[in-house]
Formats: sequence, C-alpha cells, structure tokens
Amino acid sequence: MVDYTITLLWLLGITNAINFLDNMDGLSAGIAGVTASFILLLALTNGQFLVAALSAALLGACLGFLRYNFPPARIFMGDVGSLFLGFLLAVLGIQLRFPDNSNFVTWMVPIFLFGLPIFDMTLVVFSRLRRGLSPNTAGRDHTSHRLVRLGFSSREAVLILYLFSGILGMMALYITQATIPEGYMVGGIAAVLAVAALVWLERRWKESEAK
Repeated sequence: MVDYTITLLWLLGITNAINFLDNMDGLSAGIAGVTASFILLLALTNGQFLVAALSAALLGACLGFLRYNFPPARIFMGDVGSLFLGFLLAVLGIQLRFPDNSNFVTWMVPIFLFGLPIFDMTLVVFSRLRRGLSPNTAGRDHTSHRLVRLGFSSREAVLILYLFSGILGMMALYITQATIPEGYMVGGIAAVLAVAALVWLERRWKESEAK
C-alpha cells in the first residue's frame, strides 16, 4: 500500500512539476529533453531497451518542438503538452533499474534527474503559501523569472537552467555507481545547497517586494 501511495504521489508531483516549468519559452521542453537524454543513457547502460526506446522518442520530440519553441518562440506547448511530457517522464524515471548497485542508494537517481522541476515547484509553492496565495495561482515567481530579475535575459535564464539540469543529471550518473556512504554524502550536500538556494531566492524576492 505504501509503494502504491508513493508511486501515485510521484506521478502526480512530477507531472505537475514539469507543467510548472512551462512558464518561459523553451524551458519545459528543454528540461524535458535534458532529462530524457539522461534516462536514455541510463537505460541503455543497464540493458533496458524498451525504456531507452521511449526515452529516445521523447527526446526527439522535445528537440523537434524546441526548434520552434526556443525564445523567441513561434509555437507554444500549453498545459496539455507539458502535462503529457511530465507524466511520460515520471513513468520512465521509476522504470529505471540498477541491478549492480543497492536500492538503498539508487532510489536517489530519479530525484536527481528531476531535481530542477522539483526545486522550482517547491520554491513556488513555498513562496505562494508564505504570501497567502494558492499554489495554483499564476504568477511570475518561478526560478526562471527570478533569474531574469537578477539581470539575466530570458534566453540566458533558460540556458542556465538547462546547465543546472545537466549537472544534476551527471550527479545521477554518479549515484548509480556510488557506495551507500558516498551516495548519501552527495545527496546530503545537494539537499543543503538546494535549501540554501531556495532561501536565498525567496529572500531576494521579499527584498524586491519591499522596494
């Protein structure tokens, strides 16, 4: 029963996290493409060819769409597209298997793969609840918008988030080969950095609100 509950929460959470990322041209499709590329690599490494085939198809779809969606966009995704991407990625993420390592460490692999969408959704939900708003309220308080407020252009903000998603993907690759102490050390450091980034971004947001 616990397994089914966690799986349901994962599917709902990641589906909505990818939908939350559809807040700037090229962001949701690009992050989905980066994540799909790492799932493809991990699936091929572990002989999961059906997972790899679907990941490759999803990656190709994201890249084809991104050609016209990268800022300045000529076409847009919308909720139907982002929710579909999120659901497929969530399913693929929990299909990955790592027989050469312990489940006590490899459970963190999907968390790292989807670290950026999880961080963005956590930041937005926390920020809106702090301000007495519904988490489903539309707003320009996502990570990408905050980067723009720091002085980056929309395109630069999107590319920076691609970079961070790629870094998290490489950390996921490391986790697949890490020992349990190494895995938890990396996971602990990443968690501390994520909390520090969340607090810093929210503090900067509060300062901008006060001006």
